[in-house]
Amino acid sequence: MSWREAMEDGIPVGRDSRKYSCYYPPCHICGAPVYSWSYIRGAQYTCKDCRTELVRQAREKGNAISADKKQKKLEDAVKRISKVTDIAPYKDAIRLVTQNLNRRGWYQSTEEIMVALELIRRGIKAYHQVRIFEYAVDFILPDMKVALEIDGKIYHGKDKLEYQSVRDDVIMYKLGEGWEMIRISTDNINQNVTRLIPGINAVLVRRSTTRKIVKST
Repeated sequence: MSWREAMEDGIPVGRDSRKYSCYYPPCHICGAPVYSWSYIRGAQYTCKDCRTELVRQAREKGNAISADKKQKKLEDAVKRISKVTDIAPYKDAIRLVTQNLNRRGWYQSTEEIMVALELIRRGIKAYHQVRIFEYAVDFILPDMKVALEIDGKIYHGKDKLEYQSVRDDVIMYKLGEGWEMIRISTDNINQNVTRLIPGINAVLVRRSTTRKIVKST
């Protein structure tokens, strides 16, 4: 069937190294002959160069879509902050986040952007998406010795809790003595992100007090 249709359609036919028929239909983009072990009438054939270009364009389009989504998340973050406080003091923070908005792996959620804006506004030194072994930590606050994680839906279960415990232990071991892992829910961030730093400080004080009590007993 392939050979007959190729003959009828004027498609060049040859022989490969094993003496089997091979076909050279034109690339549907540039018209260059495309090697194929079969020929199907009506099918589109694409040469290697054109396929490479299509992949490149698809990747660029994907990056553009990703950039648009992140821009929307930034806009949502600004709107949510505006509902609880004056957005004017965040001007420089918004500019800095915008400059780094499309870095690979950064700012995957609106809440992450809100936290970044709040940390910058308050002048808190922070590193975003820090790799520690095979794990990534949302924010590292070196001056506060805090590894900060922004948690979405909390899934309760033995496997989830065991994984989280092992992960946190590995990260704390790498960071060293005196560091704390603090998890803040996205609900708390959305309710009022300006309470972020007071909340972190409250956790640190509470844990410090608990350790002192334990040691005294």
